Amino acid sequence: MAEQKVRFVISVVSRDEVGIIARVSEALYALGANLEALSQTVVWHWFTMIICAEFPAEVSAPDIKAAIEKAGQFTATVLPSEKEPAREPMSGEPFVVTASGADKPGIVFRLTKCFADKGINVEDVWNEVREGRFMVIFHVTMPAHVDPKDARYELEQAGNEAGVSITLQHQDIFTATNSLEVHTKR
Repeated sequence: MAEQKVRFVISVVSRDEVGIIARVSEALYALGANLEALSQTVVWHWFTMIICAEFPAEVSAPDIKAAIEKAGQFTATVLPSEKEPAREPMSGEPFVVTASGADKPGIVFRLTKCFADKGINVEDVWNEVREGRFMVIFHVTMPAHVDPKDARYELEQAGNEAGVSITLQHQDIFTATNSLEVHTKR
């Protein structure tokens, strides 16, 4: 008979320093965890990570939180997760939306409101301001019922209101036009 397992979604936040992933994964390993998915980034010297992991049935959310927070100056949030997602993943085509321009409040709001109004799901986002210039890259899933031309028009209108230029490209085109290929002499 197979051992009973439970799944948790874990979020960890800390001031960035070398070795956080190693210490957190060691603490989870000691609890018998199998890490099934992990995503991590650093923003303004703040480390953040989300982990999906499976544990022996006797491991509880408080056990996980305590183990992570004992491993360092970390703040952890631990939520139970079902084996199967609560909803089917959104179907549609992957697109990349980029925006850049002078920084000012409300840019992300205007663009994400446009996505939400059209039923476009944001899968991943990166945003940064450098020397007063705003930059953002959204990876989105555009449902089949949304015409990319209509979405582009509405995003450009939102971008004009926010004072940023917008580019909408299918992910395949974005990847092909923004990838570097290294050529070696033979």
